[in-house]
Amino acid sequence: MTSHKHKFIFIHIPKTGGLSLKTEFLDRQNLPNEVYGRHKRPASYYKNNKNHFKFTFVRNPWDRFVSCYFYFKKYGRRRGFDKLTGEIINRYSNFNEFCLGLNEALPNIKSWHFKQMSFWIDSPIDFIGRFENFQEDFNTICDKIGIPQRALPHKNKSKHKHYTEYYDDETREIVAEKYAQDIEYFGYKFGE
Repeated sequence: MTSHKHKFIFIHIPKTGGLSLKTEFLDRQNLPNEVYGRHKRPASYYKNNKNHFKFTFVRNPWDRFVSCYFYFKKYGRRRGFDKLTGEIINRYSNFNEFCLGLNEALPNIKSWHFKQMSFWIDSPIDFIGRFENFQEDFNTICDKIGIPQRALPHKNKSKHKHYTEYYDDETREIVAEKYAQDIEYFGYKFGE
């Protein structure tokens, strides 16, 4: 999403609260005529927008992975890449089985949801918020771009237990290996 009036660019990483932010900017802040952008793009796409405040949100990779899994279990029968991803994930009977088959499944999954978060932050940006501090970091963004602070809605929330309850030692390590760059870059730890 880009706003030239408020001079911001939101880099939307899937499953990090982006729909809640879009709802806030487009519906509640009444910016629909000048906020646009329907396609997710990495930060380097916007490198020429030097006067815009660029921000994104990240999320604990183990938590994000669980959220992606349950999202596609429920909604992954729509169209395009999401439909294909849903079909692949729904071949597995549960989360543990999907993790164990991840190396076999991932080459066929074309959805952006399973890309490393660092893929989206391929050039410098001004602020990286954390899903775990969503409201507080959103307030910081509001102050930077000059819009009133408001309580964010939680949109597109998948229903599941706390992410730590889905992993055993083996599956935790599988996801740690897949998202090693994110874990190191953003300083995440399992259970924190």
